Amino acid sequence: MKLDPIEQAVHDFLIEDVFAGSDVDSLRPDDSLFDLELLDSIAIIKTVTFCEETFGILIPDEDVLPEHFESVRAIAKLVVRHR
Repeated sequence: MKLDPIEQAVHDFLIEDVFAGSDVDSLRPDDSLFDLELLDSIAIIKTVTFCEETFGILIPDEDVLPEHFESVRAIAKLVVRHR
């Protein structure tokens, strides 16, 4: 599985900080985080904060939508749009 640098950073953050203790080592970039029941509202807020701080962006409230957090790839695309 080859991830671009943004996808890799998001993937690593989710595995290490958000899903710690879950068995998600094989998480692929297009796996649905909702179908796997890995994201809740707190996890989304943590992810928004991580992306803003790591990539120096601001994600407006109107972009904090479920479809933007569906997968690692969707989150990376959100970051790219706001860079």
